[in-house]
Amino acid sequence: MSGLTLRIDPAQRLHRLTPRESVLAAPGASLELDPTASEPTRSWEDHRTRVLLDGWIEGCDHAPPRRLIEALLDEDWAAAGATLETLDGDFVLLIHDKASERWLIVNDLLARRPLYLLERPGAILVSRDIARAVAADPDRTTDPLGAAEMLLFGHGLGERTPWRAIALLAPATLLRIDAGANTERRTLARLSVETPHSDASLNQQAAVLADHFITACERLSRRADTPVLALSGGLDSRTVAAGLAATGTPFSCASMARAGWYAASEQRLAATVAQHLDRPWHCFEVPPSTGADYLRLLQIKQGLNDLDLAFHLPFFDHLRARYGSTMSYVTGDGGDKLLPDLGAGLALRDARAACDYIVARRGRFTLDQCAALTGLERADLERALRAHFAAYPEDEGNALHARFLIHERARRWLFEGEDRNRHWFPSLTPFYSLPFLRAALAAPRALKRDYRLYRALLERLDPTLAALPRAGVPGALGSPRFLIHHRLETLAKAHPRPARRLQQLIRRRRGLDPRAPLIGLLRHQLEHCPELDPGAWRPLLATADQRPRAQLLALLNLATQLDPARGATGLAAWRDQPLP
Repeated sequence: MSGLTLRIDPAQRLHRLTPRESVLAAPGASLELDPTASEPTRSWEDHRTRVLLDGWIEGCDHAPPRRLIEALLDEDWAAAGATLETLDGDFVLLIHDKASERWLIVNDLLARRPLYLLERPGAILVSRDIARAVAADPDRTTDPLGAAEMLLFGHGLGERTPWRAIALLAPATLLRIDAGANTERRTLARLSVETPHSDASLNQQAAVLADHFITACERLSRRADTPVLALSGGLDSRTVAAGLAATGTPFSCASMARAGWYAASEQRLAATVAQHLDRPWHCFEVPPSTGADYLRLLQIKQGLNDLDLAFHLPFFDHLRARYGSTMSYVTGDGGDKLLPDLGAGLALRDARAACDYIVARRGRFTLDQCAALTGLERADLERALRAHFAAYPEDEGNALHARFLIHERARRWLFEGEDRNRHWFPSLTPFYSLPFLRAALAAPRALKRDYRLYRALLERLDPTLAALPRAGVPGALGSPRFLIHHRLETLAKAHPRPARRLQQLIRRRRGLDPRAPLIGLLRHQLEHCPELDPGAWRPLLATADQRPRAQLLALLNLATQLDPARGATGLAAWRDQPLP
């Protein structure tokens, strides 16, 4: 990750940061990069502009996207938006207009590369590194609504973060900044998630998708040095393996073994896929996480990746040690957001119904619990959530649900995970390639139901891989056993609250032993977190042995991240303790 950071602070209102590699230094302004970045930042300069590209744009290996730049400089917003919609890639483009002394920053249609904005009166810091934004904030005031969203979903919504002064730039947005740190934002384009009417047959649709997917894999192979595919027992990474093999791309496969997280069937299926494609495969045994692992992840992502995902970090260390610093990490990210039916499994009449369903389906806590913990009124929290979903451009509830999964869940959860990966190596996936993305989103929902379209695509890429089962699911795609299992899952998805109660009764899975190191750490972090109400968290902690582990971990994550420096002190005291 480049760590690109632009600071415009004439009155020195922001905290000073440890200097990094300077690209530009001027009175009241600076532009820096992380010299240890896993990906280089491209730059171009002429008499009119200086341009930096964080990321990748198809066709811009040797020159910047000049049509987009000219349209932005000429303030031709329609042309800028139309051009942006044609650019396949994941990028942040920074342009310095020498004549006006303004900075223009624009990102891609999905905002694949998170860009954080710290704004104070007369000062702004724009950074690809959330740790830089948090460290520069002189007040670090909590946004109660952002904190409640983190508890509820594990991520914020829209541009909101748990910190009042820090926001995340929305997709396809132009940010203009003048020398006085005055800003203007403009949405240039918007990805449509609504499905147009189509008479295409299943085979026709699968053929179109297969062509786009192979092209996406070819483009990925051109930018991937020493590609290593993270191969699981699921469909998404298997499809990428088939696509790469179809293009003749040489690649290695790597899987992760972790007790209590990945079943042995995952590794067996991954080994079978690699053997069929005649690709080298290695499985890495990941050790139990410790407080030291949690601390590393906090320092990188400031809690925007859940701390219990820290087990990935030793895996990444293993990969770098085995494959070298030039490797590219290839994943199946995005397949689950594009090829299955993203409907809720029931009719959602409007934004209010979609909001209530998403809270019931995705909520880690109840609205009452989130409001009490963060000092909000429940009615105010519910009103804010409903207003957010009502602002989506779609009207129909299932289209709103699809936008949530792509615009919020993928952008605020999965893309933050990709950005974590970039601290080690480039993180690539073919699924978000724009031609494939648009074709997949436009495919009729009827073809996607029961994974019919996914199966047809995989059969075109590699029929043998299509006949393998999916890890944790009985039978291959389309088999009677698979269909029974999938339709039961769809029924449960349509009725999340009763399904969750039934699941708890069947599994009877208890929380953690009160003597577990996690409980001691959680208590310490909460006792040192004045932003969360003790009257709300003490009853939760007193019944920790009866609570889902996900709730305890979400509470730990928030209590740690609201003041990362304070939270790091607690993690350091538990650095040698085993944690989930």
